[in-house]
Amino acid sequence: MSLRWKMNLLLFLALIFQAGRVMSFSDLSVAYNPLNHALVLGEVGFGVVGGVETPIKVTVSGKLALCHHLDRGHIILEVEGGNPPYSFAWNNLEKVQNRYNLFSGTYTVFIKDSKGKQHEERIVIQPPFPLIIEMGGIQHATCSSNADGSAKVNIKFGRGEPYKIEWSHGLKDEVEAKDLKPGTYTVKVIDMYNCDATLSFEIKSAAEALEVRETVESISCSSNSLGSIKLDITGGQAPYTYSWSNGQTTKDIDNLQAGTYSVLIKDNLGCSFSKSFDIKSPEAVEVTVSRIQHNQCFGTNQGEIDIQIKGGQAPFTFLWSNGATTQNLRNLSAGTYSLKVKDASGCEITSMVQVEQPVKLSAKIESAIEVNCETGEAIGFAWVSIQGGNGPYAIVWNNGVTGKNEIEFKQSGEIEVEVIDGSGCKVKEKLKVVFPFDNSIANRVDFNVKKLTFSSEPEVHVLEPLVFESEISEDFIAWEWDFGDGNIAQEKDPVHVFKQAGEFDVVLRAYDIYGCSSLQSRTVAVLEQGEWVTIPNAFSPNGDGLNDYFKPVFRGVVDFEMHIFNYWGEHLYSSQSLEDKGWDGNHKGSLLPRGNYIYRVAFTTIGGEKIEKTGTVTIVR
Repeated sequence: MSLRWKMNLLLFLALIFQAGRVMSFSDLSVAYNPLNHALVLGEVGFGVVGGVETPIKVTVSGKLALCHHLDRGHIILEVEGGNPPYSFAWNNLEKVQNRYNLFSGTYTVFIKDSKGKQHEERIVIQPPFPLIIEMGGIQHATCSSNADGSAKVNIKFGRGEPYKIEWSHGLKDEVEAKDLKPGTYTVKVIDMYNCDATLSFEIKSAAEALEVRETVESISCSSNSLGSIKLDITGGQAPYTYSWSNGQTTKDIDNLQAGTYSVLIKDNLGCSFSKSFDIKSPEAVEVTVSRIQHNQCFGTNQGEIDIQIKGGQAPFTFLWSNGATTQNLRNLSAGTYSLKVKDASGCEITSMVQVEQPVKLSAKIESAIEVNCETGEAIGFAWVSIQGGNGPYAIVWNNGVTGKNEIEFKQSGEIEVEVIDGSGCKVKEKLKVVFPFDNSIANRVDFNVKKLTFSSEPEVHVLEPLVFESEISEDFIAWEWDFGDGNIAQEKDPVHVFKQAGEFDVVLRAYDIYGCSSLQSRTVAVLEQGEWVTIPNAFSPNGDGLNDYFKPVFRGVVDFEMHIFNYWGEHLYSSQSLEDKGWDGNHKGSLLPRGNYIYRVAFTTIGGEKIEKTGTVTIVR
């Protein structure tokens, strides 16, 4: 009897005596469950089978041990004997038969049959117990191609055997794995409670691995040249030896007929590498165009190409210049399309196909306006010029006229025409036409006369610059001015100076795009220069509307500036505009007292002379 069994038995007897009960072993059943090392105590209940009473028998299964602290167990009960049905009462007052999501610990259930006979089960769920493993040793492979590596796993700590061991390459229940090629492996150890631990390890090559990159040229279907195999070797330790299946011992071989060729490569350390290559003899590929549909209208994508393949070795791959990989093409615009066909043997052939389209159908509307310069009547004409497409053409104007190349119009607006060629291709064109006048060329020219410099006087004086501003329609393209003093100008808005006094008839004649001319004339009276300034010596700013402002009166003056001071030299007021009303006798919003004040006036005459005047003015109350 094991030490654990003896301890559990003593614990059981102690519980009996502590309860103050004396029971015979004929009333009790004592069992040890070797699966979970749990002491299962049960009070035996009996049923009747064929006249003989049978005890209640309970089989306990489930997850009765935890693998880690986050793990949970469960208890599954199978009950036989006694007199079904059974009722269940756990020590936490639950009435279910089976228990789930359990922490480690001892769980007690009381099972009662229909006769009232009771059976007690006490089940232990083992607490987490560490399973610790380590790699005991790793022997690396001598070469990348050799399977002579090994690895061993050590179980340092666990619940005890039996352990299951699973290696990633298929080996089971062995602590050491042999005959391993270079690579990455894992080993998993599983204890009797299905708790597991996994290690990952790598078997390396003691020598650098041989790597082979090859260039294989099969027999060409275009030039009938034989095949060749060229190798690029890296890794391992040079020098290398080569043993080909056709008996050659060079790195590269050529002049090869169709067939399979294998090579065994060894380096100076004895590591080896083998590989096989196929040289194929292809059948020539023939490409023909079985159908081509050209575009009927310019700029459309209704073209189609159908290709037929003969010869070669299926399957075939197709690569068109537009990126398509299908055998046939649809929805094509005009252009040249190249096709590269490759068969399974690697032979290629290229073909070119042209998808055509007609010349672009275009329509251009042109217009002209005919004007009777004498009557002022005008009429417009619009016509369409057609190029490209395929005749005959159908012409439809937006005013309802059909079949005509030319129409008339008598007002501004938008003209639209639709042209349909013999293939059904359509084009629309629009043109905005403008009547620059309402069938009349009268009174379309006018002009104004303004002084170039600001002046408060409406009269025009000798040597005073004048601006002649034309007011004419946009359809005029040339102008001619006659100022009546022997001078002319061809600018649209010229500046002119009359050098003598008198009345001058100024005439503007303008020429429009229709070949007609219009004129307008005005009389300009020019006075001799006369400059004078009158400065009042007093004013009465009392708001009665009479003499409320102080301002000099000018004639022949082009600019003006005035400043007011008191007798202590304090600046009270300033003005620099001929349009200013003058000084109202106030300073900073307050009416100044009566008395004398000093003014300073500066102005420029029409002739360009600058004059300054200073004096006193009296405020009268």
